[in-house]
Amino acid sequence: MKSGRRTISLRDEGHLVEALLLFLKQLTAHARWVFAALLLLYGLSGIHTIQPQQSALVRRLGTLQPDLHGPGLLLGLPRPFDEVLLFETGKDSSLMLDAWALIGSKIGDPDKPLQLSDEELTKQLISRETEQTAYPEYANTTLNPLEHGYTLTKDTNVIQGRFTLRYRIEDPFHYTIAGDQIENLLARLSYRALSSQLATRRIDASLTDDRRDVASESAKQVQAEASRLNLGVQISGMDIRELSPPAQVLAAFEEVTNARQYSKTMFENARQYDAETRAKFEGEAASILFRTEGYATNLTETARGEASAFTSLLKNYRTNPQLVSQRILRETLDSVMGQVSSRTLLPIKQARPSIILEPSPEFAR
Repeated sequence: MKSGRRTISLRDEGHLVEALLLFLKQLTAHARWVFAALLLLYGLSGIHTIQPQQSALVRRLGTLQPDLHGPGLLLGLPRPFDEVLLFETGKDSSLMLDAWALIGSKIGDPDKPLQLSDEELTKQLISRETEQTAYPEYANTTLNPLEHGYTLTKDTNVIQGRFTLRYRIEDPFHYTIAGDQIENLLARLSYRALSSQLATRRIDASLTDDRRDVASESAKQVQAEASRLNLGVQISGMDIRELSPPAQVLAAFEEVTNARQYSKTMFENARQYDAETRAKFEGEAASILFRTEGYATNLTETARGEASAFTSLLKNYRTNPQLVSQRILRETLDSVMGQVSSRTLLPIKQARPSIILEPSPEFAR
């Protein structure tokens, strides 16, 4: 019975092939060219262009091929024989981690100084002392572990936040065979690393001094797990977009953060004032020093010239004292008499001669 059915099936297939050959034989010349063109286009559909910063793998007949193809033309078979998988290996991908999202307000980065002057900072401090900083809209709310994500710190405080994991596909082959849920796996590894890091730190340190360390150490931990599992990814970093205690206790922590921001702002303002003042007075000091050095140089050169003239005069005096004395006397009289506007000469035979000198107006001043 089975043999008869098999014979009938072979006959049906033979009739089908015969009918197809008869159809092709009966096609006109134009129809044959159209059929050949469609067949050629179908064959060319297996050629793909890989853009820069991309890599490609080929899944042939359901089997992933290990050869990695870089930018350029990829010659393959058309579908459904080949399936080309493209990967962005030249740039980072971002994975948003919002499962621990905050409820309501958030605390800013405490290490980021405010762009305020000293006067504006003083006014803001006074206004904060007079206003209410509590959040009454969250006073009667509670955290539901099934709806609100959070983790615990070393001092058993609750903390929430939003994070971003940056990664790059390093090995497309291992990335593909890891499954289509690899981002879900990376998210779980990230949350486990963040929980591990936050659990070893007090909440004050996590919100302030250790904020960047939490991100960097978490990224290293995720990279270690990804390498162990051969996920084919390179972790570029972890960014903390938000990190804060829940809104129910946010007011108290906000005061601490504000105080830290104000101290950073005051420090930055003081450093800027120090830089400006230091530059101003260093310039003035340099100018005074330059003028002093110039005055000292001129005074020294003058003294050297006078000393040299006196030495030369002393040498001449030792050679001919009378001649030098008369010359000095004559030069002195010429200098004195040149400053006199009127002169009175008395007889030489007078017992006690006296000279009345009136200086010129320009010298009298």
